[in-house]
Amino acid sequence: MKKLWVLLLMVGLLAACGSDDSKTEATGNPNESTWDDVKDHDRIVGVSDKDFSKLKKMKPGKVRNDTTGKAKKLVMSGNEDVLEYLLSYEKKNMKDDEVHYIINFTTNTTTIVNKMSGLLYADVKEYVDKEEHDAKAIGSGMLLKSYIIYPDGDIEEVE
Repeated sequence: MKKLWVLLLMVGLLAACGSDDSKTEATGNPNESTWDDVKDHDRIVGVSDKDFSKLKKMKPGKVRNDTTGKAKKLVMSGNEDVLEYLLSYEKKNMKDDEVHYIINFTTNTTTIVNKMSGLLYADVKEYVDKEEHDAKAIGSGMLLKSYIIYPDGDIEEVE
């Protein structure tokens, strides 16, 4: 009789430890819904879905007087919204822990881009004259707007 109770107890414990595959299939890939749960859908202002290589052929270069070795800059001119190109730019040009400065002389802005926890963060600042020549000055202009770019390309404006 003791063996029967032990056997029933073991079967009950094993059944309780099992997984329910129907729940996993119903929710799909948990990573897909994670970003949608985090986004503020009312603040989505666009999509980063354009190919940066069609906009600019050059690769980012080093920033003079950068002591970290992780700052990169790219100088451009044009009226294109650089945010729409940042996802492809990141995939082609950025490494972990780097900070990239995209200086646009037409719009007089410097866009500072970094990646953390799978998201791209972009701060658009006013361009300061000759800031591209020194790591201490680059990106020092007044903050105009901040954005988060999600892996699916959604661009969210941050207050």
